[in-house]
Amino acid sequence: YMGYYVIILLINERYNMKTKKIKNFKMNDAVYKLRRQVIELIYEAKRGGVKLPRIEVRIGEQRAKYKNVLGCAKMNGNQMWITKDAIDLGTDALRNVVFHEIAHAVFNIDHDEKCPLMESKQNTVLNKEDCLKHLIKYQTNKTIEQVA
Repeated sequence: YMGYYVIILLINERYNMKTKKIKNFKMNDAVYKLRRQVIELIYEAKRGGVKLPRIEVRIGEQRAKYKNVLGCAKMNGNQMWITKDAIDLGTDALRNVVFHEIAHAVFNIDHDEKCPLMESKQNTVLNKEDCLKHLIKYQTNKTIEQVA
């Protein structure tokens, strides 16, 4: 019986994606459309040459203690949460948030105040080409580390 219990826990953990910083919205047509915008940017990164696994995406709103958060990710866990506020900033700012969270979720990259994509607070909105350039740089670094 223990094996069944472990499987149920794993299934619950996978489908019960939660974070303390962002409260997930319940899925409906409006939330689905918001999520599609984020997923489209993930596809844009893939089309730009970034090799990515399937990334789980949730949309929500910041909890009271984290009102400045635009997104967060499970480090090296292929999961990200994006706020409606981030989506409302428009495609360019949202791309910066999504690519930043991809770097956390897929490449296990920490914040780096010297890199405009990985700053802890978004001070610069990079264009599409610069976002891709930084993300590809982190992908290359991870590949080198894995080989070493």
